[in-house]
Amino acid sequence: MRPDRHWRAVGIVTALLLLAALAQTTTPASLRAGVARLGQQASLALGNLAGVNPPAVVDTRSVGASALALTDIPSTYLATYIHAAHTCHHLTWQLLAAIGKIESDHGRSNAPGVRTGVNRFGCCAGPMQFNITNGPPSTWTAYAHPGDSVYDPADAIPAAARKLCTDGLADPPDTGPDPCPDVTGPPATHRALKAYNNACWYVHHILQTATTYTATPTPPQPTTAPDPFLQALAHERNLTLTDSRGCQPSLDLTSGNVDLRVTSLLAAMADRWRIRVSCLHTGHSRYVAGTTHLSNHTLWRAVDIDEVNGRPVGPGNADAKALALWLSELTGPLRPTEIGTPWQLSGPGYFSDAAHQGHLHIGYDQRLSDV
Repeated sequence: MRPDRHWRAVGIVTALLLLAALAQTTTPASLRAGVARLGQQASLALGNLAGVNPPAVVDTRSVGASALALTDIPSTYLATYIHAAHTCHHLTWQLLAAIGKIESDHGRSNAPGVRTGVNRFGCCAGPMQFNITNGPPSTWTAYAHPGDSVYDPADAIPAAARKLCTDGLADPPDTGPDPCPDVTGPPATHRALKAYNNACWYVHHILQTATTYTATPTPPQPTTAPDPFLQALAHERNLTLTDSRGCQPSLDLTSGNVDLRVTSLLAAMADRWRIRVSCLHTGHSRYVAGTTHLSNHTLWRAVDIDEVNGRPVGPGNADAKALALWLSELTGPLRPTEIGTPWQLSGPGYFSDAAHQGHLHIGYDQRLSDV
């Protein structure tokens, strides 16, 4: 805790002691009730200040943390997510953690803007990627406390909690139309998350990630109900599927087997370009051509795109090249580890060979749970 907050906390503690002493005197019942209410408010304020330094050890059994959450989330981040979620009744720590995962991999990302400066888009910073350039006031200024650092998770995570609560998760939760009706979950949660990042694919990704961080007391029941988000994605006007290349993406997209990163990335790309998917899983060779290395298509972790903005992918398609370069700007788990293109592009994951002159190959080497 920084010195200024220490003395603010000391002041509140002092006030609590004085209130306690006053409550013991022979005062009218109405005054004693008022003192009690003031004490509760002071207690809440003290709890909020204490939130900058949450306990390093938390009882994960009582908060429903899955095995994945315990292995993927650093303990200090986990404690801060759990503590900050008490900001409002309808906010869960899993939602905060899912945002921290996609934005910065819980602060582990080496992308610009996570620890210093701003991201590649020139706007956002810190482990929760607050916008620090819009406004005034900027989004960060609106939700930070005086003296907070956007790069400090002890400051950024509680600020994100305050924003989510303000944007729809306060008690009672905000009511109104659902901005993402094709995403499962409460409309109020959709509104709060869409205010954080104005895309329904983002809302879907956060909610799906939050589910993986949640311990389930009993094995989930099998279901045949298709994910409405995937159904909507299959009918997205900027995304088409073709079985003409030997694969059958039309069978795969709504199966529920495709990696969450792939479906989220497809939705994000369709927001910017018209794309045609030529392969996901079915019909692709088991191994990478000419090797015994298991293909990420086989593992449901890759996608091939053979048209961008109505033109075949090839050395002369500038839009396809722009899409390929855009992939390098992604951070967190959405950043692909394999990007096959017709061009010799510099950067992690890029490659080009004779087999990738007519399509973009985008894949992920690791399981999402291992990222």
